[in-house]
Amino acid sequence: MTTSPVRPVLLRPRPRLQPQPQPRTWPTTAGVHGTTAPGFASVRHSFERACRDAGPPGTGGAALAVVRDGETVVDLWQGTADPVTGTPWTGDTLAPVLTGSHGILATAVLLLADMGALALDRPVAAYWPEFAVRGKGAVTLRDVLTFTARLPGLAAGLDQRDVENPQLMAALLEPHSPENDPRADGVLHGPWTAGWIAAEVIRRVDGRELDLFFLEEIAGPLGLDIHFGLVPDQLPYAARISYDADFRARFPAPDGGTSRRADGGGADLAGRVWNNPSPFPADAGVWSESRRRHAVIPSLGAYASARGLARLQGILAADAVRAPGEEPLLLSRRTLDRARSLWAEGTDPLLGGITAYGEGGLQLLDEGLHPSVRSGAFGHRGPGGTAYQAWPRAGVGAALVCGRLTAGPGAQVLDSVADAVADAVADAMAVTAADRVATTPRTAA
Repeated sequence: MTTSPVRPVLLRPRPRLQPQPQPRTWPTTAGVHGTTAPGFASVRHSFERACRDAGPPGTGGAALAVVRDGETVVDLWQGTADPVTGTPWTGDTLAPVLTGSHGILATAVLLLADMGALALDRPVAAYWPEFAVRGKGAVTLRDVLTFTARLPGLAAGLDQRDVENPQLMAALLEPHSPENDPRADGVLHGPWTAGWIAAEVIRRVDGRELDLFFLEEIAGPLGLDIHFGLVPDQLPYAARISYDADFRARFPAPDGGTSRRADGGGADLAGRVWNNPSPFPADAGVWSESRRRHAVIPSLGAYASARGLARLQGILAADAVRAPGEEPLLLSRRTLDRARSLWAEGTDPLLGGITAYGEGGLQLLDEGLHPSVRSGAFGHRGPGGTAYQAWPRAGVGAALVCGRLTAGPGAQVLDSVADAVADAVADAMAVTAADRVATTPRTAA
């Protein structure tokens, strides 16, 4: 296992972005703790229903947070963070984000691009010369972040401990050739390799490893409870993941070793991508081992509270609609415009489902039933239940994190959030219109 040589938990004093108004406390729905602002009470009931559907009491927990225009309007949690110890879920519980880590990783790369330290359309080899061999010389950072580099998996057989060493994985990727399987053109998500490449570029460009860079440049200054790997005194706040009965069935070859092609020509693409090793091993306890929690696993190893994820998405939503040249909280309007510009879209041949990415590796999301709220949405919506979204038009960041991974998508709860936001926007417009009528001078008859 390799971790950063210096990973302080206590940073230099950092300013808050702005005072955080306290939401109004509403009567508690059974089992749900936390607060909702006026207009968001229905979200509490939707959240409780989703938690109840995820599994029997005591098998897991979840949290939901929503930030609108910098104000926390929903802060809810329920259930058990660790079913083994019985530790209850709290507002500070850190959940493994797993496949959702990619959007957080992409944000770190975009910050370096904003700083002028790298460019998305430059070859990876410009920053990591050894990467250029075996036909990879033209692969760009944009290709890596959008899963269009034809490098979704590794041929070398790996185990669960290997993936905890990002520099070893980078070294294994150096002599690797792009995939020649024709399906590789359409593989729009791979659990491991994009993260190792991006993290190695960050290390080579900046000198810091991913966890320390993210802590010092993003999480620390902005006060976000989001981390790549945990330090010992954070372990009591970490949630333990488990699976429902159907969760692992959607992934290729979930129970075997790396599968072989029928013609005997070596491990097949699905095996290399999703079972070398499986990101969701039969024993979910792998993700709760101290060793794993300490490790830096760029594409799968982020930990976050719902509050931290929602606040990050709220910041990105605000930055995405700033006037050109206006000082951002995190990323410039220019960088976010490009990062959200559609680059890759299609149905993944291994997992199914349509996925779309902007040039910066941010997953682009459909508007659903609320285009007035979700227009231009981006974030993460994947299997397992965890979902986070930025809604620039509405100035909203929302995040749902779960301890029990389910086969259904986790974004349904965010649909109820969109309902509440749409109602709040409509109410605000009605009040504004009424005020305008009340203050308009009447013309004498």
